[in-house]
Amino acid sequence: MHIAITGNIGSGKSEAIKFLTRLQFKCISSDKIISDFYNNLEIRTNILDRLNISQKNYKKEILKKLPDEKFNRKLKKIIYPKLYAKKKLITPKYDIHKPVFFEIPLLFEEKLSQTFDLIIFIQSDINKRKERVLKRGVTSEYFKLMDGKQINQNTKYILSDYTIQNNSSILNLRLNIIKLLNIL
Repeated sequence: MHIAITGNIGSGKSEAIKFLTRLQFKCISSDKIISDFYNNLEIRTNILDRLNISQKNYKKEILKKLPDEKFNRKLKKIIYPKLYAKKKLITPKYDIHKPVFFEIPLLFEEKLSQTFDLIIFIQSDINKRKERVLKRGVTSEYFKLMDGKQINQNTKYILSDYTIQNNSSILNLRLNIIKLLNIL
């Protein structure tokens, strides 16, 4: 069984995946895979060359260009095939374990929901999400930009099989995950 975990920026998807991994579930994180791409000099160089961005301050340069939809499409066209290829390599290794959890931030935005057996939506109010994201050291403008690229939480709520509210502590999120696991 393939279970997607989705939610808007700062909702707690990564925390959920970390906890599920500690519980010995197999998890595949889109954010982690993309982070690994940028940490690999060869892959990062390939991506940045195709985007015409230098290695120096590449993160700032990408963030500066993200509001440009043309740049955004080009970035996705470069990153997504690599992301899907990596997932295709990992998934068969995990398929002997049931269930397998996939962290997919843009699940509905990229029309990927039909490839999963169940969808868990982690919902959190905008102020709490913003507070969490700002603690990561990014700006309010970044939060606003990334949040604006995601569909409304009410729509995600309707489209998902299960919703976990995450407006409290990490402990509360973990307790809600355990409750949900007992239902599944």
